[in-house]
Amino acid sequence: MIRKASYVTLVALPVAILGVITLKSHLPIGPIVLALAIIPIFGLLIANRSFIGAFPDFVFGAIDTGLLTIPALWGGILFGVAGAIAGGVIGDALTDAIAGFFEGSIAEWLQKKGIKESREPITTALGKMSGCLLGSGVVLTIALFIGIKPEFG
Repeated sequence: MIRKASYVTLVALPVAILGVITLKSHLPIGPIVLALAIIPIFGLLIANRSFIGAFPDFVFGAIDTGLLTIPALWGGILFGVAGAIAGGVIGDALTDAIAGFFEGSIAEWLQKKGIKESREPITTALGKMSGCLLGSGVVLTIALFIGIKPEFG
């Protein structure tokens, strides 16, 4: 278990470091977060895990964090840090339910098709990580294109 957690940490570390560098450099966060979604996918490939097996987790992450980004961004713009926290917390509760419904439905559909979806720690963790980055990256990139930019403190 520690070995698997270490592997996920080694994949997550560059994502975290690049995120901090992006913020410190005042770079547009949306496109960079979108690009960071590739790192966990490479992690799946290096660990010889199936992307198809991770697909329900990928969809969960994309829907969950993609939708969560909207109230967090909105709350932050309207009410600062407290608004971003409230938007994130309340949004997370709602989007976990919505994304969980889709995750379960896709897992069930894959099982009916005879495709093995995975609930193995590395596959689930990296699938969700990649999906979260993709979903929020898409929302933040769209926000950037329509003129909504988070403020740097």
